[in-house]
Amino acid sequence: MLNYEYLYSIRDKIPKIVKNIFPKFIKRKINKIFFKYYFVPTKFYDLPKLNYLDEQTIEYQKNLITKFNLNNKQTSFMTYPNLIELLFTKFDTKDKFNFLDVGGEKIDFYLSLKKNFENVKYFVFNQDSMIKPFFELKNDYKFDDLYIIEKIENIFEKNYEFVNFGSCIQYFNNYEYLLNGLTKKSKYIFFSGTHLYDSPEKKFQKNIIVKQLNFSPNYYYLFFFNRKYFFKKFDEENFELVFERKNLTDNVNYDNFKNYLQNISYSDFLFIKK
Repeated sequence: MLNYEYLYSIRDKIPKIVKNIFPKFIKRKINKIFFKYYFVPTKFYDLPKLNYLDEQTIEYQKNLITKFNLNNKQTSFMTYPNLIELLFTKFDTKDKFNFLDVGGEKIDFYLSLKKNFENVKYFVFNQDSMIKPFFELKNDYKFDDLYIIEKIENIFEKNYEFVNFGSCIQYFNNYEYLLNGLTKKSKYIFFSGTHLYDSPEKKFQKNIIVKQLNFSPNYYYLFFFNRKYFFKKFDEENFELVFERKNLTDNVNYDNFKNYLQNISYSDFLFIKK
């Protein structure tokens, strides 16, 4: 069996000038054969403490504002591009409601949200390096309905009509603490780009931790969740599953897990409080 981690480490050491020698169709064939998996299993039980460190600059965020003003729409990537359309099925344009964006990082989503729902209050929580520019943006642009949450425990000070987890819950070591609090404070809770699987085996009854390779030379660790166990928490808190669908922003190859996990999917799913 190929050692994919070793292959990726070799690829990372190849100078760009050498990589550029090969035509694109050759590189695509190589990637399809040798670099086709995004994730490999690990033996970890907890995520490493220094994991998924990232940052956004104020210049990047201001550029998103400029593009929004020119195009009158969001231009940055989202793991669920139809989120505004989903909100239209739950709220009217004049409704007053609190929206919590866990893992939010793009200011033009806030602009799009306010454009379509003028009375919404937008709460954002992320790691310090990601939300630091939001303080300056709030002050400079007078974003009065933008509320920045710095500490995880402060999330539970408000009630939310809609909570959005944009492909981020799998990077929280303390995700159960977060969900325990939010299931008591929220009406709708939505997850996009989240990895779910089925398995009757006891050692896989809750989750597994995998290593993410497709952002090499940066490597991250995250959870895959047992669907039954993950959904059970919401059932216990009197939530109902509205839908679960395949996320269409990426086509993840899970073949290297198929011998011991079933029905693995990169999923979007929505819960509502009964």
